Amino acid sequence: MKKIIFLLALFTLLLSFSILFSDTIIVDINGGGNYLTIQEGINAASNGDTVLVYTGTYYENINYNGKNITVGSLYLTTQNNSYIHSTIIDGNQNGSVVTFNSGEDTTAILCGFTIQNGSGTIYQYEYMCGGGIYCHDVSPVIVSCVIKDNIANWGGGIQCLSSNITLKNVNINNNHANFIGGGLCLRDNSTIIFDSNNRCNIYLNYSGAGSDIFLFDCNEITEIVTDTFTVFNPDQDFVNTYFNNDVSFDILSAKIKPINKDLYVSPNGNDINSGLNINEPLKTISYALLKVASDSTHFNNIHLDEGTYSSSLTGERFPLNARSYVGIIGESEQSTILDGDSLFYLINCSFYDKSIHLENITIQNGRTKYGHGDGAGIRFRYYSNGIIKNVTIKDNFSNDYCCGGGVNCMKESNPIFENVTIKDNQAGDVFGGVKTSFDCNPVFINCNISNNCDHYLYSGCGGIGNIEPNTSPVDDTIIIINSIISKNSSVEIGGAFFGTCNAVIINSDFNDNNGQVGAVEVSDGGNIEVVNSIMWDHVSPEIYFNQYERPNFVEISYTDIKNGESGIQTNGNGTYYWGPGNINQAPLFVDSLNDNYQLQPGSPCIDAGNPDTTGLNLPELDLAGNPRIYNGRIDIGAYEWRDTNSVVTPDTSFINKLYLFQNKPNPFSSSTTITFISADFERIKDYKLSIYNAKGQLIRTYNGKKHNFWVKTDIVWDGTDENG
Repeated sequence: MKKIIFLLALFTLLLSFSILFSDTIIVDINGGGNYLTIQEGINAASNGDTVLVYTGTYYENINYNGKNITVGSLYLTTQNNSYIHSTIIDGNQNGSVVTFNSGEDTTAILCGFTIQNGSGTIYQYEYMCGGGIYCHDVSPVIVSCVIKDNIANWGGGIQCLSSNITLKNVNINNNHANFIGGGLCLRDNSTIIFDSNNRCNIYLNYSGAGSDIFLFDCNEITEIVTDTFTVFNPDQDFVNTYFNNDVSFDILSAKIKPINKDLYVSPNGNDINSGLNINEPLKTISYALLKVASDSTHFNNIHLDEGTYSSSLTGERFPLNARSYVGIIGESEQSTILDGDSLFYLINCSFYDKSIHLENITIQNGRTKYGHGDGAGIRFRYYSNGIIKNVTIKDNFSNDYCCGGGVNCMKESNPIFENVTIKDNQAGDVFGGVKTSFDCNPVFINCNISNNCDHYLYSGCGGIGNIEPNTSPVDDTIIIINSIISKNSSVEIGGAFFGTCNAVIINSDFNDNNGQVGAVEVSDGGNIEVVNSIMWDHVSPEIYFNQYERPNFVEISYTDIKNGESGIQTNGNGTYYWGPGNINQAPLFVDSLNDNYQLQPGSPCIDAGNPDTTGLNLPELDLAGNPRIYNGRIDIGAYEWRDTNSVVTPDTSFINKLYLFQNKPNPFSSSTTITFISADFERIKDYKLSIYNAKGQLIRTYNGKKHNFWVKTDIVWDGTDENG
């Protein structure tokens, strides 16, 4: 402790010495100095000068404007800590509180302030960056400051872009970033010097990814040195090192001791409670996510009491940074509500969050705008898997140029949606309901995607779809089973768009969608298989081939498609296979005007599905929760008709949760790819894939855990046995 005091005193002595040979400009909000505002003092200063600020709260946003000067409170000359807390620069949610972006170097010093209530500076794609302090291509020194209660998209407390920043005795706490780096975000080869003698404190910040620190392409940063951090052993949820080498930690104390147990949260709780039972619940989900500890060997849940969790009602901080191996489980889908107040998107599952789990929740009123990214309800990015079950995602809006009003899924993320309703969402660009891209393989089982729309003026898709760069290989697979896509609307495609991807559509309905194309448009090598489904929309064609880029292919069987083969328009860019069992007859829904797409008695879809259900991945129940397959044969569509006046034992022999594709190429010379999908996502790691020769001898085995089996798995086999 004596050493720290001595070094701070030495630093102050050196500053005082420099003051003697430079001008000192006094700023006093009460009129006792040269100027009333700090910015006026900066404007009047020259390189080497000191702007000395008297106590008070200064509601302003200051910019050093390229001047290498010292701006300090009376702490600078007295070393009295009280001046740090009584000299406040409040950004009034009107931009970054302090900005360095005009080439300032290490002689640009900020000392002895509380920096609060900033909202960031517009940077790339209109992201708001650096709520408290914004640094771009500079090298400032921050000494003995408190940076708190700031909010931005990147770097709630501090944002560094191509900058080198020195921190001495700085407290960074309770800052919030909507996207990355709640406390600090450093990008583009930025570096940071942590003073190991005058240590900083970085704790209880929050973000969608990297709650305390986010490092993006900053490989020279190898160690985080602090006195106090949120936890002793930060993982990627606290310090995210995306595109970065691993970092080590030198931490002396922690604010939170993680608990490897289930936690409980209630709108009537308090974050000072233990959270270990429903009688002592925490108040905010975001705090519970900081406090819980889980790993692949011990999965924990955060149990949510009924009620509405929002920023305005409970002080919730969105988006929630969904953590690996942590479930967020509501009381019921109807009574447990996450509400974004039309200000924030709600769930962020990014950067290797492999095993997140959401259940029994409504996710509503999320919002993004240009620069905030796609997916106002849930956002999956960068290798994130998850199970979303018994969830409603509604009334979310990705406006401006954003896509995926309800859900965005990209960068090799493979979530599973089961019994999920995605409705009444909007996008300012394309895909009102769900957008996927860049090698994602989502699965939708017993889902309802309805009444979503986009506002793109030239094309777009109202419901669900995938879009890839036209140079990409056809890698993505969207699987839709026992689901309904209805009453979605767009200027071009009502239901679904499958660009540069595969899609498997089984026992699903595309009904009453509005656009120039009703059910599905395929583009740029799209490869679609449709079986046991209904396509009966307001417009024709039902299936449309985009006439540009690579040719497409559609295989359709046992499907009721409006206008039959005339409902498929290839535009000379691909082919379709018209399989057995297809019909062109009005499906006779019970009440389509009121969204009841169950079948009436006498519907031509009853007992008209594929009699061989092997490998269709069908769930045990239809979309209404009734057992599937009555009268010995499955119906076409998402609903199974049954005579309620008769007692019939349902057939369950059809339940097969594995679908093995034909290997490609076949035959092969050097290697072949074996692809399978499985709805048995809860046990998929226990599966094995075994390859036998023509004599029935075992040649090769692939293990689910070792080879990371998931919903869709590709195994590349080079034709060799276990010994090569």
